[in-house]
Amino acid sequence: MDDAVPLLEAVAEYGGVTAAADVLGRNASGISRKIQRLASDLGVPLLERRGRNVELTAAAEALVQAAPHLHAADEAARMAVADAADPAVGEVRVASHVFAISSIVLPALGRWRPAWPQSPWRVREVEPSQGPRLLAGRQADIVIMPAGPHTPPDDHPRFSVRRLVTEPVDLIVPRGHPLSAREDEVLLSEAKEDPWILGSPWQGSRQEILEQCSKAGFTPSEGHHAQDWTAVSTLVASGLGVSLLPRMAPTHPGVVRVSLGGATAPARTVLAAARRGSERRRLIAAALETLAAAANAAVTSQNPLTGLD
Repeated sequence: MDDAVPLLEAVAEYGGVTAAADVLGRNASGISRKIQRLASDLGVPLLERRGRNVELTAAAEALVQAAPHLHAADEAARMAVADAADPAVGEVRVASHVFAISSIVLPALGRWRPAWPQSPWRVREVEPSQGPRLLAGRQADIVIMPAGPHTPPDDHPRFSVRRLVTEPVDLIVPRGHPLSAREDEVLLSEAKEDPWILGSPWQGSRQEILEQCSKAGFTPSEGHHAQDWTAVSTLVASGLGVSLLPRMAPTHPGVVRVSLGGATAPARTVLAAARRGSERRRLIAAALETLAAAANAAVTSQNPLTGLD
């Protein structure tokens, strides 16, 4: 598909040619020329000047509405051609939130290499908010992210979204903590008097913990701040507070996981998104299956962090 359509979508999303150019890092006049060329091909105007602003015409808005379906059809055609050429050869670009690189992507890659030696993966770390843009810009084939405000809905016309796994989120406490030896159901609210290890204000993990604690009826007392799982686990093991940690995350040997119960017991769903139509390609479908198998294994096999005794 001509890249004028994605450019037109960007103009609609960001509110103008100049704004789209700033976000995309492209020249505004170059964007305008491509859109004007598309307008000439279609025989209808797509941009019109109103005062100092350039706005989309009704025809342009209709094209933007139809664009996701056009992209999906284009993607399916690309995948059909690739499979016809050689279904077992090609690079798979996997973009992942940091939490899943060590726990899902690398174990999946270990499973992948013997079965698909001619199809290497290229892995990059991304924030969830970047995922849809990387897919749309063909900079990634698969994006792994936690379900949240930045994930496309299941019925999104441009992206295919698959649940890899839903994992419990545990309370982690230092050894000797009153909750560490409990054998009955523990509620998250029972940790409301403890100091908490939270992420910094701009980090996603902080908001996740605050939301879970709010559901349990309290606001956690902020003790220390860390985002990286290793740092969080080490601070908890040192007796500086408690925190929440997804089941697949490794923990310091001095940490005790406390399984949470009740209506407010937290859980997290891990998703894999791809361009709709691309999942029909044998290579992408196999990569998604491999990631799902690794994700399920990560939840059931707990590995302590090493070298931290």
